[in-house]
Amino acid sequence: MPDRKESAVGLALSREYALVSWFTADLKDPVTCSTGKDEEPELIPVPAQVAALLFDEKECADPAGNEKILTDFLDKLLRKVSAEGNLSSMRVMVTLPQMRAGIEKILPDALMELGIERRYIYLQDYLSSFFYYTVNQKKELWNGDVALLEYEAPEMIGYVLHIDHTKTPALVTVEKAAQMAVNEEEFADRSSEGKDREKDRLLFELLKKVFERRNVVTSYLVGEFYDGSWAVRSFQYLCQRRHAFRGGNLYTKGACFAAMSRAGMIRMPDMLFLGSHMIRDNVGMNLRINGKETYYPIVSAGINWYEAHHECELIPDGETDITLITRPMTGGEEVERVLRLPGLPDRPNRATRLRLTVYFTSAHCCVAEVEDLGFGGFFASEGLRWKRTIRFGNE
Repeated sequence: MPDRKESAVGLALSREYALVSWFTADLKDPVTCSTGKDEEPELIPVPAQVAALLFDEKECADPAGNEKILTDFLDKLLRKVSAEGNLSSMRVMVTLPQMRAGIEKILPDALMELGIERRYIYLQDYLSSFFYYTVNQKKELWNGDVALLEYEAPEMIGYVLHIDHTKTPALVTVEKAAQMAVNEEEFADRSSEGKDREKDRLLFELLKKVFERRNVVTSYLVGEFYDGSWAVRSFQYLCQRRHAFRGGNLYTKGACFAAMSRAGMIRMPDMLFLGSHMIRDNVGMNLRINGKETYYPIVSAGINWYEAHHECELIPDGETDITLITRPMTGGEEVERVLRLPGLPDRPNRATRLRLTVYFTSAHCCVAEVEDLGFGGFFASEGLRWKRTIRFGNE
């Protein structure tokens, strides 16, 4: 086990509220901050400026000083569990409904302002948290397909997690199986009982589509929408020879389990989660290192795009371009991706240093940037930069 002072923290953020879960070595399972009333999870309101920064593309691209507000809000969340260890000892996973370009910088920067090392800051989307939560429950709850029923106004969405045990490691996918619009304005003139019957009917139709031709053994219903007593027929169908759970802290606990895994506090099953944000291609270069030609890995497939970032320095030996090699993780042909360096300063051979930075802006879009660093006190940098975008299969 790790140092008992270490803690893993899962922060689940949405536009409306945040939830916090944590784990330390003296706990059996992650704990969610609660209101104290029947241990109901505490829903912490998200300030409008923070919601805009995280979920509005324009605000994310141009924060306009709102980073301080985000840092203060994250500090408030982490202080909820500061009694379990100081901030510098925390391993923090932040989970959001979706990940997009910009988030991978804004959130880590804010957490580093609080004294958390970058290597202990992790990010993932809700469906990844669903995966981590699911496979850290009793195995009988995931020895078949697992359904997730979300409500995102104005519709209910059903996802199905499937584990392919015929592969090693086992491959895990989550697919959107069905969705059902719930426009309450359409039946606003009905009685309270009539509205309940209509919502029950819609949920029942959704469940039939989700369960069709699938071996669903467990279902999780997330959100206050399902907290009423209206789903009589649906819940009867839902619980026929299946497990079913209703609650609001699945994502924050899933994030906490993920942080525990990254920190070495738990051992995950031998599985590879094929999430929509996962990079499917390896990126590397053939370099001469210590006089020997060798393959130099830059980004390895199997990680989320927003975690992929590599920086290194190169000294060209007569080359006027840089060649990246990409190859799908499932095998297949290597592809050479050439980054031309027009205007590269005319200096003596091996008297130029270049900084290569490789990062992703989506699972299918890689960006390579090169900067001229000059060469020590002999040749000053001319400030030149080059850039190439590499797109894979689906983009």
